[in-house]
Amino acid sequence: MSAREPIMATSATRSRTVPPWLIRWHRWLAWPAFIAVLLWGATGVMHPVMSALSPSPARAPEAASLPATLQPVAPPLPRELRALRLTMLGATPAWRVQGDGQVRWYDASNGQELAGGDRREAERLARAYAGDKVSAIARIEPLTRFGPDYLPMNKLLPVWRVDFARGDGLTAFVDTDGARLAALTNDSKRVLSTIFVFVHSWAWAGNGAAKQMGISLLVGTAFITLLGGFTLYALRWRAGTLRANQPGGRRVHRTLAVTVGLAGLLLTSSGLIHLWFSRPNPPAPAVAALPGVAPLAAVPEGVTSLVAVALAGQPLWLASAAPMPAGGEHAHHHDHAAKSSLPRYYSGQDWLPDDTASRHAIQLARAAGAPNAPVAEVAFVTQFGGEYGFFQKRLPVYRVDFAAPGHPVWYVEPSTGAFSTRVEDADRNEGYVFAMVHKWNWLDGLGKTPRDLILASFAAANVAAAVAGILLWRRRRRVV
Repeated sequence: MSAREPIMATSATRSRTVPPWLIRWHRWLAWPAFIAVLLWGATGVMHPVMSALSPSPARAPEAASLPATLQPVAPPLPRELRALRLTMLGATPAWRVQGDGQVRWYDASNGQELAGGDRREAERLARAYAGDKVSAIARIEPLTRFGPDYLPMNKLLPVWRVDFARGDGLTAFVDTDGARLAALTNDSKRVLSTIFVFVHSWAWAGNGAAKQMGISLLVGTAFITLLGGFTLYALRWRAGTLRANQPGGRRVHRTLAVTVGLAGLLLTSSGLIHLWFSRPNPPAPAVAALPGVAPLAAVPEGVTSLVAVALAGQPLWLASAAPMPAGGEHAHHHDHAAKSSLPRYYSGQDWLPDDTASRHAIQLARAAGAPNAPVAEVAFVTQFGGEYGFFQKRLPVYRVDFAAPGHPVWYVEPSTGAFSTRVEDADRNEGYVFAMVHKWNWLDGLGKTPRDLILASFAAANVAAAVAGILLWRRRRRVV
């Protein structure tokens, strides 16, 4: 909205209609507001484009059941045992043993080591999730730290990086411990995501106060400028000084701003709320090493894996009989996570009571720092959804609800003992605002692509309105 158009015939009337300070501030804030709208508006348009161009993971094949007749031969154990899993490695029942900084696989039928077992499993998982059984592997290597191609948002470490020899540069990052996909990327996603995290998320600025204040200053300026523009328009509309015969640039800027400016206000305000009120997870202690392993005389029928765990110092086996999902689109905090019946635990000879799962879940949550409050409910989450979205990465997990102020819920992974996330009412409220106001999930009924196109169009229109305003500012400066 231009401040150069005449408002009233006399300066006294003009003063009563539009405060001069409001006009000056709207002009002075034009450039920082333009920078903010350009940075976040343009990258906001980029996000659905990046999502559309990103490779989609295939659903991994269902895990094969362990032979019911198997009498497993115990593998050699390291001094510090971090993880032990009995599962299928191809057609071979095998132990995955992690400890002393190494991962080794052993044939469960005879106890012989399977050389390169973890590498073979990484390639199998990568091919399954990439949906590519024929392309050559250009590179396969373990990763123990995050980097430019594998960002901290992916959360899981260690993982294997598997590069396919393809024209699109497809790369899969897989976690062999959980038999899951950590990330799937290609050349186009690398370029777009690098730009996005650099410009939209300010990854280069770290996570300190400087980043928070810098983003707040620019985005806050855009919000104030949009609000001031609406105020100018309302005052001039009330005074009857908005004329259709004014220069085209002014009409374009004014029309765009009035038409899409409300979306700009929603996006900037919700972005600021997310910046200031989204909370990082509390630090959780490292998962303790296993104190021992329960003797395993036989394998129960229909079990796809057995994972060594401990409950109150007693070694047990966590049984898995269902395949893990490949994942899905990012979900947000306005629904409940999908729940399933609790898993079963095995002593090595017999199935344990049904309350064993709840006791293990509570123990893991307490060890991760959960409040010392009564437990309201324990559930088993096997799909991403609601407040437990795809960005959390870990599945399946226990959801432990505590009867405490704020309705805290702790999500912990039973197979690894790892803490995943904590959600309280404050997180739910912030997540709801972000999902509905910033990501426009209220349009989900139209489908993901139409929703993204509508949101991107409004973001692009706000950028166009800002460009038109800057052109007016520059023209006025040249005239002056």
